[in-house]
Amino acid sequence: MGAPPMGVLPMGAPMAMGAPSHCTHTGAAPPPGAGAPMGCPGPHGGGMPQMGGVMHMQPGCGGAGGPMRSGETRVGDGRPGPHHRGGGRGGGGGGGGSRGGRGGGGRWGGQRSRFDRAKNDYAQHFVDTGLRPANFIRDSDVEERFEEYPKLKELVELKDQLISERATPPTYKRVDDLKEFDLTTLGTKFDVVLVDPPWEEYRRRRLAAGHLEADETEVWTPQEIMALQIEKITDTPSFCFLWSGSGVSLQWGRACLRKWGYRRCEDISWIKSNRETGKNINFLPDSVVTPTTEHCLVGIKGTVRRNYDGHIIHANVDTDVMLSEEPPYGSTEKPTELYSIIEHFCNCRRRLELFGEDHNLRRGWLTLGKDISSSNHDPVTWAKYFEGNFESCSFEGEPANMLPNHLLGTTPTIESLRPKSPTQLREEAERRLLKEHREKEARQRAAAQREMEAAREMGLELDSIPIQPESALPTLPAVFQEQHPFNVGANSRS
Repeated sequence: MGAPPMGVLPMGAPMAMGAPSHCTHTGAAPPPGAGAPMGCPGPHGGGMPQMGGVMHMQPGCGGAGGPMRSGETRVGDGRPGPHHRGGGRGGGGGGGGSRGGRGGGGRWGGQRSRFDRAKNDYAQHFVDTGLRPANFIRDSDVEERFEEYPKLKELVELKDQLISERATPPTYKRVDDLKEFDLTTLGTKFDVVLVDPPWEEYRRRRLAAGHLEADETEVWTPQEIMALQIEKITDTPSFCFLWSGSGVSLQWGRACLRKWGYRRCEDISWIKSNRETGKNINFLPDSVVTPTTEHCLVGIKGTVRRNYDGHIIHANVDTDVMLSEEPPYGSTEKPTELYSIIEHFCNCRRRLELFGEDHNLRRGWLTLGKDISSSNHDPVTWAKYFEGNFESCSFEGEPANMLPNHLLGTTPTIESLRPKSPTQLREEAERRLLKEHREKEARQRAAAQREMEAAREMGLELDSIPIQPESALPTLPAVFQEQHPFNVGANSRS
């Protein structure tokens, strides 16, 4: 077989890597048996298609890949394109069929073939093995999540220590029917309410898992959930955390928040992994995709300003995503990480959980539910935990503030580490400069006083030494970046 003309590669010949996008092609016909001409490389890695083989009957080769945007190159696989369209993938476009179709596009150039689609490898892995994509997310364990972020780790540890020191003993009360129970008899109003009502979705989930007692599972209608008198037992400002499943109950959850006087401000997502349980073939019969998430809606009542209400909230300490192992299918147990998110965010101590069970009992919380085995709640004792005021110091060298005892308080170290808005950073910088100004003035006065005392001991009388006026305070930057433990050095903070 003779050599092909210049610019033509026989079928199966290797394709050029990184050919320039402006190259041309002779268009000469290949010798017998050599196949059709190969398309030239196009701009940004898209191959330029050529006509088919001799008499337009032979399939053409895929074009060579040109330069990618990132500076890399790719080579098309050169497969014949069915239905008159090129099947080339990657950088080069494929040759035509019986009439020489257009080549399939690369990542950045050319027209994509209908058979060339982006795929999620983990989604395919789930189809093949039953292991969910969430199983492969790094640093998902709470204990190891902050190992590479020492400042954030220190902040979380300090907050957990303060929360533990100020926590009330675990308090709980068995309530057989919350529909009939008067929540106003609990002894106090509350700053945080966590609600996990028995939605219809939970019953269908148990039924899909094959639980025979699913028909006997307690289910509350949305109207019955709305009838809970949450608005009468919560203070202003306060926060409500409402578990709302992943289906229609999400819409009803928003309606419940509005009925209780809250506006939705966040949506915390729980992503369920199945590393330990392996395959979970149970699914809701009316679900289009396999549900692996649940949502906790966050509502706020009243006005809380992040810039000025740091004694009430510490924002952005945690994210709005939790990842943990899914409990046995049909169980309504929720991840304990939500308690930490609530306690890190809301600097308040009057916390109530409704529809709790024995595994929900926790220091610092009052838990109510029909599945709690016993009770130790006394309204008078509970109210005494929050009487009076206490001292809380936010900055080194400044007098402590008096706060109501139902608040958590803070420490100077926590205040220096926690995320702050630009307004808070500017105020803190002004406070620091003013403090330095006063300290320098005090040192000058002390030095002048010592000189006058030394002169009197020597029998000399000196006029009062005037204190030299301080120069103007340094000009602060016009723009402050938001402080977060991930970028804590942005404002030259140690």
